[in-house]
Amino acid sequence: MTKDRGEVLSWLSLTSKGVDLLEEQAARGPTFEEIGAQWLAGAEAGRISRRRGRSQAYSETTLDGYRRSFWNHLVPEFGGQVADEIDEVRWQVWVDELAASGLSRSRIASHVAVASAIYSWALAPSRRFVTRNPLRLVELPPNDERPRLRVAFADEAAQLLAALDPEDRIPYAIAMYAGLRRSEIVRLEWPEVLDGEAIASRVLVAKSKSEAGTGRRPPIAAPLRVVLQEAWLRQGRPRAGRLLERSVMSGKVGRRATAAWDAAGLNRITLHECRHTYASLLMAAGYTVKEVMEYMGHADLQMVTRYVKLLPQPGEDDAADRLNAYLARASAPVQ
Repeated sequence: MTKDRGEVLSWLSLTSKGVDLLEEQAARGPTFEEIGAQWLAGAEAGRISRRRGRSQAYSETTLDGYRRSFWNHLVPEFGGQVADEIDEVRWQVWVDELAASGLSRSRIASHVAVASAIYSWALAPSRRFVTRNPLRLVELPPNDERPRLRVAFADEAAQLLAALDPEDRIPYAIAMYAGLRRSEIVRLEWPEVLDGEAIASRVLVAKSKSEAGTGRRPPIAAPLRVVLQEAWLRQGRPRAGRLLERSVMSGKVGRRATAAWDAAGLNRITLHECRHTYASLLMAAGYTVKEVMEYMGHADLQMVTRYVKLLPQPGEDDAADRLNAYLARASAPVQ
């Protein structure tokens, strides 16, 4: 303990000022980080649902995206500021800066959606941590991005996969010939594609981002069964464990794939576009919209109808081809 009276008085003065500052800030309201952390904790615990008035919890994949957006982007920019003092202009300037930096519109929209959800939760009558949601009037950059509607026709799909290393071929083949999302591919385990000592005809999606996608069993196309069989033998016939040999979350597999396709003179395709390819192949093969909805893991027919009507029908030169193919099958003699 110091015996210097001046030092003691100085310390007491600073402490008093610090207390006054804390009291002043508390009177102004909580910071953005404080209300955001509470909202995120509620979402993680299932107390905050995906839709107002419903008890449907967020998926782990969605929560991972929320965490990255909140801690990596929103908190560094706004975390220490009083939430109710961040006005529309400040949010708009930030959005414009992100657009100027080259960040895609979809990524910016994701960050804005998280911030808006935080304000909406904080604005509820039972809380009133803020007096308004400033994100309601923020304008996103123009939607001039090309829609992701590329699909690979059957011949091109085979060429794209053949150009890849065996380990990199696996995730693209799963997306292209079974329609799984990236997060579903990451979680896929060997028991979910095996039938004894062979690759099953269907894959079990044990966990998805939605209830509609969880537990579905989309059919596995023959080319994928070949890829999986080769991987199973290469890994020593495992009966358990993750299927992937390389991660698809870092972006490295995409860069390696792009380099391989450039060398082969092929057009790049993303994992999401491979999923589009699967939907298009199902439609071309004559599966019903309800079947496509089930195999793709969509929640309702309206969603899948909007989705598939924009996709081309690979392998069909004439609209009568499908009808003629059906009639040929129906009239063929029973063996």
